[in-house]
Amino acid sequence: MKEKTDKLDDYSVTALQLGIWRVLLPIQAATNKLSYLHSWLRKWNGFKSSLPVVIRFLREIYSLDPGLNMLYFLVRLGTSVEGTLLLYASSRLLQTVEIGLTSGRPDVNAILQAVVLRIMCTVLTSVIRWASMRITPEFQSRMTSHFEEHVLRARLRLDLPTSTDKNNELGVSSSMMWYHFQNLTGLFERVFNLTSQLIFTAQQPKGGITLTVIALVGPFLSTHITTLPWKHGYVVYASNRDYLRARALRYFSSEKYREDIISGDIVDWILAEYKKARDALGKTSESHPETQFLAQNTPATDIAMQLSNDLPTFYWAASVILNPRSFSIASFAILQQHANALRGSVFGLYQEFSAISDVVLAIRDLYKMADLRNKIVDGDEAYPNSTSTDKGMTFELKNVSFAYPGGKSKENAIRNVSLKIPAGHMVVIVGQNGSGKSTIIKLLNRLYDVDSGEILVDGIPIKNYRLPDLRKVQAMLSQDHMLYPLSLAENIGLGNPDCVNDMKMILEAATAGGASEVIKKLNDGVETVLYPITTAYGDQVDQHENLQKILANLEQRAEVSGGEKQRLVAARTFMRFLSGNIRFAVADEPSSALDPKAEHQLFQRLRESGDGKTLIFVTHRFGHLTKHADLIICMKDGQAVETGTHKELMALKGEYSELYNVQAQAFSEDSL
Repeated sequence: MKEKTDKLDDYSVTALQLGIWRVLLPIQAATNKLSYLHSWLRKWNGFKSSLPVVIRFLREIYSLDPGLNMLYFLVRLGTSVEGTLLLYASSRLLQTVEIGLTSGRPDVNAILQAVVLRIMCTVLTSVIRWASMRITPEFQSRMTSHFEEHVLRARLRLDLPTSTDKNNELGVSSSMMWYHFQNLTGLFERVFNLTSQLIFTAQQPKGGITLTVIALVGPFLSTHITTLPWKHGYVVYASNRDYLRARALRYFSSEKYREDIISGDIVDWILAEYKKARDALGKTSESHPETQFLAQNTPATDIAMQLSNDLPTFYWAASVILNPRSFSIASFAILQQHANALRGSVFGLYQEFSAISDVVLAIRDLYKMADLRNKIVDGDEAYPNSTSTDKGMTFELKNVSFAYPGGKSKENAIRNVSLKIPAGHMVVIVGQNGSGKSTIIKLLNRLYDVDSGEILVDGIPIKNYRLPDLRKVQAMLSQDHMLYPLSLAENIGLGNPDCVNDMKMILEAATAGGASEVIKKLNDGVETVLYPITTAYGDQVDQHENLQKILANLEQRAEVSGGEKQRLVAARTFMRFLSGNIRFAVADEPSSALDPKAEHQLFQRLRESGDGKTLIFVTHRFGHLTKHADLIICMKDGQAVETGTHKELMALKGEYSELYNVQAQAFSEDSL
């Protein structure tokens, strides 16, 4: 293990190198400035300060079903004393039997009573476990469903800048809320269990109190000696380049690379490079850093831990030597069982309490997500209003600049752009990749807000409008739009949620989007789910041919081409047009996977639907569109370098003219 002090982003840390792993620790943790007692006090104070959010969490769960909550807690409390009850019954039986064997005159009634007590305890604990199996699944389902809805609502309401902010990446999982709740209730259960065991053990007539103290030595030493330096916070990452390269090469076995690997004939290269990386890695350990750290301890640590666990046995042996008549085999067996139970309870309590900080953090994140404020602030101006026209939306950009939050580029995506788009105009935005075409669209849709400058919609700042009003009158068709894991009817119908069940309108939109033929070739038509949620699995089905066939046919994906996906997405956009509300429509590279004929038909239908709309096309293949355009915006390096009609821009012999001539030349007779 190598140790050094680093200064990363103005934070002084100590770095441990453990095999391929690099562990970054706070200086105080690495130098053990936090004493063991101080560490536990810090955890306890952290838990106390977090009580309000924990209480809020528990109250919310209780409100779901108070009766079911009470039953669940009663079952958990019954489970907590289950072990103590069984130990008590066993001790009574052992003592009664031993007395009978020692005296030669067994007390039949006492033995029968002890047996009956043991049977009653067994029945009671079995009933408690049965009740737990009946109550827990229903309670878990109710709670998981509640927090699934909670997380879904919280995530769906986030805007793009907020959701993509790395600082808002919260590790919240609705399914994990159940396990965090179990940890909280388990903590109270452990405390109740340990208390009952301590009381019972301390009341034993011979050596109970002494044995109780001795039994706690092992757990205390174990939790103290094995405490890792990064229990107070850490960052760990793989720093070995050979390991990272080998791992990257392993990804080539994924199906998404299959076609490239076969067509490129690079199998041998991948295997050779993988072997080279593994050979370079040599004997460097890849095991978990915790395992590597603990392996550096001397055997003395383990010896001390094991001997501390044997202290109750040593105590009994010493007691027999000093006073052989005061102890019996039965008393030893009873005390030994209680000592083991005490150790198990203390270890369990330590584990539960050690995890409490993660539980509290998860609960905080749960409510923090719901309380996150979107960066796109809603306005209070209605749209449409008195300044609006029936021809579409008017846009004016005044010295607009914008950079994507967290972007790696040194330059702004948009720099000092000023232009006007009149209502009802058909606009074509052209330019090379990375010129800022799509960024302008995202600003006009108010998916992001400008960093500087201003965007006016119908003469009013876009930030003043109510977001739901703007969204209702906008439609966007993009190559980045996805198909949903729903039926094709719903995929199309969600373009107009108010008419999602209007099959006539859905089929009309499918025809307009060119998706009718795609739907007809599928067995289930518009009810087809291309990407169903997969839940089916089996075990040892290869031994049963019928089961194997059933499993193979369950939840199959329906494959369609990239062009067919784009037609289905286009149908969703036309469904949105049919709402009659759309005043601003955008087609941002929506035809990248379409053949020329299908692309021409799509653009033709989009143009024909442009009445009463401001229509913007963003495309690389613009030759067949620009002759219809009222306005062409030519982008370069984040700036609108040229604006005008096709005739005006060609006369300038500038950036647009060059782009147009390159495309025209590709289709000229001389290029064939």
